[in-house]
Amino acid sequence: MDKDYINILVFGQPTFGTRRLRIKKESFRTGAYLLVFLQLSITFFFCDYVQVRKKTFFLNQLRQESQNQKSHIQLFSTKVKELEQRLSRLKDIDQKIRIIANLERGQETLPFIGMGGSSSSVTRGRSVTQRKSIEEPKESLRKSIEKPKENDRKSIEEPKENEGNSIQEPKESE
Repeated sequence: MDKDYINILVFGQPTFGTRRLRIKKESFRTGAYLLVFLQLSITFFFCDYVQVRKKTFFLNQLRQESQNQKSHIQLFSTKVKELEQRLSRLKDIDQKIRIIANLERGQETLPFIGMGGSSSSVTRGRSVTQRKSIEEPKESLRKSIEKPKENDRKSIEEPKENEGNSIQEPKESE
C-alpha cells in the first residue's frame, strides 16, 4: 500500500513541526500531466500573442504606407488631369493655327519597321507613297481654291458676252 502513495514531508518552523502529505501516484501523475499541459498552453498562447502583436505592428505600417501611396496617387492624378487639359488646349490652338495657315495635317512620321533599320527599297517605296499622299491633299486644295475663281470669271465674263451678243445682234440685223 505504501508503494501506491508518495510521501512528502514539509519542514516548517519548530512551532508547527513537520507535516506529512500522502498523495497517490496516479493523482501525482495526473497533476504533473496537467501542469505540463498548462505550461504548453501558456507558451502557445504567449507565442500566438507575440505573433499577433507583430502582425498588428506590420499592419499599421502597411496602412500608413497605403495612405501615403493614396496621397501620391491623388497628387499624380491631379497632375495628369492638368497635363491633359493643357494638351487639349494646345491641340485646340494647333488646330486654329492650322486653319489660319491653311494646313491640313502636320508631317506624318514613318513608323519603325523593325530593329536595326529597314532595307533601302522599303524606305524608298514609303517615301514615294508618302510624297504622293502629301501632294494629293495639296492638289485637291489648290483645285478647290482655283475652281471658285474660274466660276467667278465665267460669271463675270458671261454678262459681257451677252452684252456683246446683244449689241452684235442689232448690228447683224441692220
